[in-house]
Amino acid sequence: MSRIWTYFSNSTVHGFNYIADERRHWTERLFWILTCFISAYATWQYLQATWYAYNHNAVSFVTDTTYLSWNTSFLSLSVCEQESPDKLYESAAKIYGDDRNPNIDFYLRDIAFYDGACYSCIAHCQKETLNCSTNYDTIIREVRAQCKDLIGNCSWNKKPFECCDQFLPVTTENGVCFIINSLHTTKRDGEKLKMISNRQLGPGRLTFTAYESIKLYIHSPEDIPYVNHPQEEKFLLSWGTSFFMRYQVKEIENDPLLKEVAITQRNCRFPDENNLHVYDIYSNSACIVNCRAEAILKKCNCTPHYLRISGTPICGVEGLSCVTEYSEMFRSLKTYDFNKLGLVCNCVPSCTEPEYNVLTLITDNGYFENQDDQDDQGSNYESIVDIRLDRLPNERLKRNVVRSRMDLIVSIGGTLGLFLGMSLLSIVEIIYYFIVWTHGKPQTINIKSEKSIQNINNLPFLH
Repeated sequence: MSRIWTYFSNSTVHGFNYIADERRHWTERLFWILTCFISAYATWQYLQATWYAYNHNAVSFVTDTTYLSWNTSFLSLSVCEQESPDKLYESAAKIYGDDRNPNIDFYLRDIAFYDGACYSCIAHCQKETLNCSTNYDTIIREVRAQCKDLIGNCSWNKKPFECCDQFLPVTTENGVCFIINSLHTTKRDGEKLKMISNRQLGPGRLTFTAYESIKLYIHSPEDIPYVNHPQEEKFLLSWGTSFFMRYQVKEIENDPLLKEVAITQRNCRFPDENNLHVYDIYSNSACIVNCRAEAILKKCNCTPHYLRISGTPICGVEGLSCVTEYSEMFRSLKTYDFNKLGLVCNCVPSCTEPEYNVLTLITDNGYFENQDDQDDQGSNYESIVDIRLDRLPNERLKRNVVRSRMDLIVSIGGTLGLFLGMSLLSIVEIIYYFIVWTHGKPQTINIKSEKSIQNINNLPFLH
């Protein structure tokens, strides 16, 4: 108790020395006790508000319109092969012969164009009516088309380039797709095509020819096509059908200090802040795919051949049958408070993910017949794809840090100084008196032995 009394007598915290001073009238000391208590309570309330604001309102969005010097990135486009019954029949005949069981065609389809379920595994393979091979790589290689057999005649802003040098393969939930302008791809030789639009180059335009029926997915460079891909950003292009699309983009620019803010505070992740097992680049879609793969591994003790996690077994017939049995749950997403079948993934968005808005979408066999770009026209057996940025953006969102760690320190220091008159040395003082100062008995002030002071109160009513 004497140590506490000594601290109060010598503390630099405002008011404590008045409380410990026995020469003062008891009403004055009571006044300072109440004053210090009220100040301490107000300090606690303001510190709580400061901490809440730091954790929940550390980031704000503003609209930026300084567009003259912007470099706008083109969207990322995924081209995925659409299954063809004729090609499946030819591949099955090549692998198993003409006298095969017709049901093997369905098994080849379920493996090569896997979409989260293998119904033939349950209907035929488990009943041992088919000899279902688990050599998935051979089946995929025989059934799926290569890049050169899928697309060609590529051009960027009317400058031709070799399609398969820029449309690079990425394994997705639905098989291997060919993606341009993606962070998930690495070019072994040469550089990737710089798909930038600005005031010097004008709005970007990508065209190419598709030789087969394909599925097109538009997304940001860090994203990938997946089962839950937004309906307005995926398109089925039948063989011989032309596809024309104009779009707008609203990008997000981030404060350089944003990386110093915790992920839980800013509620987003940068692509290089990866915590996934399936992909090396973080995005919201990659996180959902990773969540699905981990849920399948937990439920069925394996992962499908298109969702491989390093060090885990690949699903055989029994594993794919298990995945098919729970496919409705694996395909659906939900939140904690929603009572329905599905996965709870808790995937935060990417910090750099832009917003795309499709303005014009035309799919027509004869659309290009009346266009001026005669060189873009294909034969009746080819599909022409033409995707353009409608115009250069004149605004974008900017994510600013409004409460950094330094702001938190300054706010805490200001609150302590305003209500209690404390500083950093005052905190050191507490540590000194109660932890560091351990040798000998603390010296106390003996008021009675001091020179007699008749009255130090300046308040007349206390005389």
